[in-house]
Amino acid sequence: MDKRIEEVVNEQLNTELWSSNLYTAFQIYFEEQELPVLALWLKTQGQKKADRMQKLTAFLLRERGTVSIRELAYKAEKWQSPVVALNDLFEHEQYFHKQVCDFMAFVRSTDDSALHSLVLSLYVDEVHVSDFLVELLRMLVKEWKRQLPLE
Repeated sequence: MDKRIEEVVNEQLNTELWSSNLYTAFQIYFEEQELPVLALWLKTQGQKKADRMQKLTAFLLRERGTVSIRELAYKAEKWQSPVVALNDLFEHEQYFHKQVCDFMAFVRSTDDSALHSLVLSLYVDEVHVSDFLVELLRMLVKEWKRQLPLE
């Protein structure tokens, strides 16, 4: 396996792992805030990330690459309000969207058809969902800031 491909796939695998943990933290917070629909959506997103991690891992192993999982240095957040948490979720979605776009751009620059096929199946809809979510979160954050007194 090409070492650059192995490195980039491992980077995306670790991004998915870190993001999955963050989504779990958001899910728990929003459950505590009695916002079950948002909590359920976050749980579903975490499950999708776990599925993608498994598929990226299987690809690396099938192609005789090395799976390299970094230690997670994650500190659980204690958000002051749902608005603050929603803003952090929005920022994370922007970051993750950029990571996926960068990963897809790298894959397009390779001639590895197995990787092309895998990434297309994993992320083609995700980018569109992320675009929608980012717009929705932006709208909600603006509306909540307008309606709620901020400390």
